[in-house]
Amino acid sequence: MLSIGVISHNDLMLATSAGRPFDRPGWIFELKYDGFRVLSGHQDDTTRLLTRRGNDLADCFPEIVACLRELPDLVLDGELVVLDEHGKPHFERLRRRALLKKRTSVDGAARTEPAVMFAFDILMLRGKDMRKLPLLKRKEALQKTLGSSQRIRPVQHVGEMGKRLYEAACGLELEGIIAKRADAPYTAGRSHDWIKIRTPHGRHVQEQRGERWGT
Repeated sequence: MLSIGVISHNDLMLATSAGRPFDRPGWIFELKYDGFRVLSGHQDDTTRLLTRRGNDLADCFPEIVACLRELPDLVLDGELVVLDEHGKPHFERLRRRALLKKRTSVDGAARTEPAVMFAFDILMLRGKDMRKLPLLKRKEALQKTLGSSQRIRPVQHVGEMGKRLYEAACGLELEGIIAKRADAPYTAGRSHDWIKIRTPHGRHVQEQRGERWGT
């Protein structure tokens, strides 16, 4: 089983589903991006981009690997996307890139359709396990660590304005939003501390693909 240090894809924290957006003290809210959920990072000269199924996409996205190697040893949780001309995630472009095998094709796609990783959590940093810290403490460390990284961007959040963020996600035809308890630790498996709320667009995309809405 592939891992980054002591952490593998089996340690990912997963959200439960809810039908309606909400505002609630002690919770934060993020946009949900349409891409591949990845556990990424590097330790001891090993750099990986692990999907939820444990597949390593590092060879497919060298531009992300290069950015990871500019950071200290760490493990990040986030969403890998390819953006279109309007700055919106384009799933088919991402999927096509993940299927490329030839090095010349991969390098060419990295230049013409570069990927971005939206990181929403940090699990390890310089050998320290961050998972028991409250979410907002991890968010603070994530923001400081990433700085101005070119292709690895921290996911921004709002507090107690879930309904407003959901309306914005609907207007932009994004997948939906994720609600997270601000003081929650990072725990493996399905949790009620993370709640995903799909937009109508997100539900339509899910039905078209015939797959789970993968967070």
